Amino acid sequence: MKTPHHREQTDKPGAIAPGSRAGERATIQRKNNNRMLRTILLGTVAMIVGVLWLGEQYGVEREETLNLLAASAGFVLTLVAAGLLGAGVIWLVRLLLRKR
Repeated sequence: MKTPHHREQTDKPGAIAPGSRAGERATIQRKNNNRMLRTILLGTVAMIVGVLWLGEQYGVEREETLNLLAASAGFVLTLVAAGLLGAGVIWLVRLLLRKR
């Protein structure tokens, strides 16, 4: 007899049993990640189109607008890289302190 909290056995160790609460959470998390990626992509496209449109409305040359967009993208990527570098340093320090 199965209880509501019964876990089904799977072939792989550490695999999430189908129908389990962990499996449901994993499915929801995947859907949320897909939605977030879609939102980021659509927001980025809308922002680029909006900046290009504003540039045309105010008489800024297309090349100049694209150069400004490229500079902005480079700045954002630099900040992302700095954040990842900082996270890597923190991870390394924690790893070294744990070994002591």
